[in-house]
Amino acid sequence: MQSDIHVFFANTEMLSDELQQRLLDVLPAAQKAKALELKSKKKKRDFIIGRTLLIHALLKNYPLSTLSSILEQPDKAPSISGFNDIYLSISHSNNIVCCVLHKYSIGIDIEYKKLRQNIVEKSGFFMSREELEELKKLVQEDSQKEYFYQVWCAKEAAFKALDFSEQKKTTLMSIHYPDFFIKGKWSLFQQEIDNYHLSLAYSGGERQVRLISVDLIRSVVIVGC
Repeated sequence: MQSDIHVFFANTEMLSDELQQRLLDVLPAAQKAKALELKSKKKKRDFIIGRTLLIHALLKNYPLSTLSSILEQPDKAPSISGFNDIYLSISHSNNIVCCVLHKYSIGIDIEYKKLRQNIVEKSGFFMSREELEELKKLVQEDSQKEYFYQVWCAKEAAFKALDFSEQKKTTLMSIHYPDFFIKGKWSLFQQEIDNYHLSLAYSGGERQVRLISVDLIRSVVIVGC
């Protein structure tokens, strides 16, 4: 029986400076050092929560007696030392940060659904001509916004799921939605979380996907074990 995919996410809207510091204090030394290098308050917050969720996911999914080293990689998701069969992806937008692990290639993207004026004109950087035509057929603004985020998030997730060598020769515009997901290799999961759109692109066959909200206060204890 194929195992479920667990997407761990946290809302940072009410995250206090004290709790953020407590989460930082229990991160591994390499992640703590990288967090302290970040000048942007938001980037630092997202990094701390992203790595907290990653450790939370590792400890929930694998019977680890000690936490393996998290290896940071420029322009790529981190990797886990000693685990060649773990693929991971992290995404954040506005106040939501999410993380997912899988034994096959996977990518996740979440976007806060902002109100956008002239949405057709603003879609040219990632939509193909055919996708733009589909967007233009939609009369209602809400329908246009939904299609905009469905396509954008799905393409971002698909791009993240690709091998790094494939990413270097791929653009969002070259990923054709939904054709990318009907050729057998890739599966797509999409879900609304309040006013956010989440997309998950993954290989290895269809899975049940579970969204798990993480209590960051309790995560201090889990991560600090």
